Amino acid sequence: MSQIGDTYRAHSRLTQLLNEEMLKRRGSLKELERFRETLNAAFYLLGWSQFEYLVRRAAENLIDDKARSQTVDQYAWQELKQNVKGLKVRRRLDLIFHGNPAVRKSLESDYELRNDIAHDYKKLPKEVRDVSAWLQRLEELVTKF
Repeated sequence: MSQIGDTYRAHSRLTQLLNEEMLKRRGSLKELERFRETLNAAFYLLGWSQFEYLVRRAAENLIDDKARSQTVDQYAWQELKQNVKGLKVRRRLDLIFHGNPAVRKSLESDYELRNDIAHDYKKLPKEVRDVSAWLQRLEELVTKF
């Protein structure tokens, strides 16, 4: 299990505590709703950064393996290995998930959302508000590569 699993458990527990606090409160819940939005965005970004690190490692391992192959393709892989540091996240995702275009497309959407949250301070859209489920999905993807 990766750190994404720990992040999932932490998010689930904090969400549970926040929900319990909301049930106890009388009156306006606007402040707690803002806390929930911030909590979700923070854990979304944390989960994505942990996933991105694992993707980087998996892509580098794949490139290393292919560069050691005894085929004509080894030279292209060796060239890529020399320039692996400059390889963008999207290209790394392409390498790992080239056989599963549906997952790759979904990750592209996740990455766009990550950029919006991290750089434009946007909030998570309603369909992504269940960050715990999203973190679980990332953990499942990690076990596939």
